[in-house]
Amino acid sequence: MLSNWITLGQAPLKNKKAISHNWQKYNLPELESQFNFSKCPVYKKFRFYIEGLQCSSCVHLLEDFPKYCDQIICSRLDYSKRILEVKIKNTFCLGSLCESIEQLGYKPTPLKEADDYEKARKNETTRDLKRIGVAGAIAANSMLFSFPIYAGLDGTLAIVFKWISFFIFLPLLFYVAIPFYKKAWISFIVRRLNVDMMIVVALWAGFIFSTYSLIAGSDALYFDSTSSFIFLILLTRFFVRHHQDKLIQKNIFADLFGNDVYEVEGLQTAFNKIKPNQYIKLQQNQLLPCDATLQSFESDFDFSFLTGEAFPQKRQNGDSIQSGARLLSAYAVLLSKNEALQSGLAKALNRIDLLRESKNKFQSVTDLVAHRLTLTVFGIAGVFFVVTYQELGFEAFKRCLALITIACPCAVAFGTPLAQNLGLRKAIKKGFFIKSEIVFEKLNNIKKIIFDKTGTLTSTQLKLIKTYPAEISEENKSIILGLEKSSLHPVALSLKKLWSNIAIKNIPDINEIAGQGIEAYDSLHSYRLTKSENDKNTNTIQVEFSVDGRLSAYLYFEESILPESPVLINELNKLGFDVMMLSGDKRSRAIEVSKRLGIRPAFVFAEESAESKKQIVMQQNPCLFVGDGLNDLPALSEAYVSFAIRGSFESTLQVSDVYAPQKNLSSILEIITLSKQIHRTVQTNLLFAVFYNSVGGILALSGMINPLVAAVLMPVSSFLITMHTVWRLK
Repeated sequence: MLSNWITLGQAPLKNKKAISHNWQKYNLPELESQFNFSKCPVYKKFRFYIEGLQCSSCVHLLEDFPKYCDQIICSRLDYSKRILEVKIKNTFCLGSLCESIEQLGYKPTPLKEADDYEKARKNETTRDLKRIGVAGAIAANSMLFSFPIYAGLDGTLAIVFKWISFFIFLPLLFYVAIPFYKKAWISFIVRRLNVDMMIVVALWAGFIFSTYSLIAGSDALYFDSTSSFIFLILLTRFFVRHHQDKLIQKNIFADLFGNDVYEVEGLQTAFNKIKPNQYIKLQQNQLLPCDATLQSFESDFDFSFLTGEAFPQKRQNGDSIQSGARLLSAYAVLLSKNEALQSGLAKALNRIDLLRESKNKFQSVTDLVAHRLTLTVFGIAGVFFVVTYQELGFEAFKRCLALITIACPCAVAFGTPLAQNLGLRKAIKKGFFIKSEIVFEKLNNIKKIIFDKTGTLTSTQLKLIKTYPAEISEENKSIILGLEKSSLHPVALSLKKLWSNIAIKNIPDINEIAGQGIEAYDSLHSYRLTKSENDKNTNTIQVEFSVDGRLSAYLYFEESILPESPVLINELNKLGFDVMMLSGDKRSRAIEVSKRLGIRPAFVFAEESAESKKQIVMQQNPCLFVGDGLNDLPALSEAYVSFAIRGSFESTLQVSDVYAPQKNLSSILEIITLSKQIHRTVQTNLLFAVFYNSVGGILALSGMINPLVAAVLMPVSSFLITMHTVWRLK
């Protein structure tokens, strides 16, 4: 049993056959269906606003929900918003689920609309302020009636004042402290010691010994210091929660479009006010906020945010345009298909929340430190009281109470979630889409970084370095452009850009030769543009052009290394990372590129397929794999940490931990730097809290700090950790 307490053990919740009256109505199918977010017939899914979250211990308890109730499939908590998402078996009902959450010591509010969330948040704030108000009044009046006694008041009036302090204290004991009792009780039930248990012990110890002293006629009363202790804890927790509310992660979709104003039906309108079947006049460089149909003539759009393809595409009147496309033409008129928040892009972004996990190693370490510190403080207080009681009498209790008060590890418990939420918010503002806060912790375990070559370290476009003959006729250039007019191959893109002033020959019958190139026919000739057989024996990419079966020209291409690639590789080498490269290209060509980048040949893997790339990543884990998201999805899905800089928005989000579609390659250093910053902040918070509590505990046991001073000093550490975290990460 003791080992369970020491190692954060767990015990199942009691299965109740009958549930309370408050939750019975939610078991009715017609009401339950209004809150069920699942479209799958196999399970149900509900979301709740959870009151009473205080620290990482709460995160672990709620995310371990399936361990306490066998009807729960999985449970995810968004700590910053205090929203719990629970997936349950079809045999379980919403009312019973609410009852189970209450058994864990939290008040759940089922959510079905955004307004429900705001209402629940305001209700919790109102209840908290009431408790703080009552606790503040009790603490102030206790101090008021205790001060004359400290000043030397004696006799009947002193006794009256003592009894007034006793009765004033009772509402704090039986109303204000109720949330602490719930958390302490459930900690006992599931055998996971938390800080609320320490608070309850300090509260009742102060009350019992003060009451005993009052009846015995002693002056050793602690109603004032104990009430001040509870008041300051409530005030500090409210301050931290209020600060987190201001820093709550906004909707990512709103961040993308919130600053733009759109011309809709002739009026200037915010993105979230656009309705279906409204005409939108999109200006140059504006992102389309909803799915729509192009109503004006031909327009150029940039779909790189959605597809990762960094080249414009033309769309004609009547074509469908996805939300997230950027207009490159001067203006375009479109007819909206849906509201912005119902677009495909909005739904893809919302799925990030479903993929995000709240629990990670940082929080586990923090939870363990708080747990062990609580256990240690209880142990020291108990041993000290037993050893010194005969010599010190009530002074021994007074010192133990001061120890328990000042060493309460509240600051240890909430510092980490605050740091990670601030870090996540900072990353999102910088343009990163992050699946989970766990990325920040994982990045600190990384020693190897693997890059995919093509499209990641090198440009998606090729560079034409020479031709044979040296001068290709304009007629042949026109034919080649005609063959490539619809192609998105890097060779085609390079030639279209280089020969943009050449007229394109209209060639009607064009066929693709799988893995080789293109062939075509007109009424007089046949044409082929294919990979050269000599391509295998050189470090360049060779393409041959033939007319009627006769070779007419050779074109030689090489890959263009992105300007930021060598700089990034150099910085990563300096930081001590093992930088590796994967390529489907032949080894000689891959080695040539690696030399220009500064990657050691031993760390180059060439002639790899998508499947073999995936296997190499698995073998090198834990590693950070960086790909473009276009053909690297298997490797991205298996990496310890995956980072995508391009690719189909929805599919890339599903498999990558970090997605930066609007960033360049150097953004890898940004996210690594941010993760180190969060790691240092958390470590500093933990070291400071342990040091602060240790020094305070020693002073308390030596009699240099009394319970009243301890009650004031305890929340000071919480305040300092909050300020330090905000200063480091805001």
